[in-house]
Amino acid sequence: MLGVYPSALHIRWTYRERSIAALAVAKEPWPFWAGQGEAELVDQWRRSVGWRPEWGTADPVGQLNGSSGRAVQDRYLRPLELNFDQVWMTDALPFFHVHRGMRSQGSAMSGRYDPFAGMHGLPVHQLPDRPSTRDLVRRAVLEEGARLVEEIRDSNAPLLITLGSEALAVAALLLGGDLPDRLDRGRDYGRRHRADVGGQSLEVLPLVHPGQHRADWSETHQQWIGRQAGG
Repeated sequence: MLGVYPSALHIRWTYRERSIAALAVAKEPWPFWAGQGEAELVDQWRRSVGWRPEWGTADPVGQLNGSSGRAVQDRYLRPLELNFDQVWMTDALPFFHVHRGMRSQGSAMSGRYDPFAGMHGLPVHQLPDRPSTRDLVRRAVLEEGARLVEEIRDSNAPLLITLGSEALAVAALLLGGDLPDRLDRGRDYGRRHRADVGGQSLEVLPLVHPGQHRADWSETHQQWIGRQAGG
């Protein structure tokens, strides 16, 4: 399974009048982590940074951690009668990126965390911005292409599931075969394609990314789930 880039371990941070409901503080422990052991991981992170009471509170966020992993488990693997133990998971880019704009993670960090950090002699956030689709695909092919091909080949998997148009475009550029370079929301959604990596044949199943919540894509994916169940 090929995703776009990792999610993060988040904390609920509160300091006097400031708060962030889900502040990214570390990379998720593995691709498409489903939130297992969240409280212990947050506690480990607090110890690793030497958390001080004067910095406020740093608590688990509950369902906001691991949401993509749970969606993959329930809406992608289960319809295919697969579980996490049967799947090798990786990302096109290996680093967490932040969105900018109103009510985004980047906005919360810049507007609420960074002023606090400056007052307490702490480093401001330096997380990279999410690149454009074109740049993300270009970087993944140039910077991570050799790793991705090696992972796909070494997994010896008969099926590659790509999540989102970016992951599909990366696979189309790295693999031989008849792969499209973008997702189809029409009748061809969920159609499998043939591809090869280093002379090794495999099927590719392009699906929408679990973080895509537009109603039309959700309906298209739900219809695919129904077809897997014979509905």
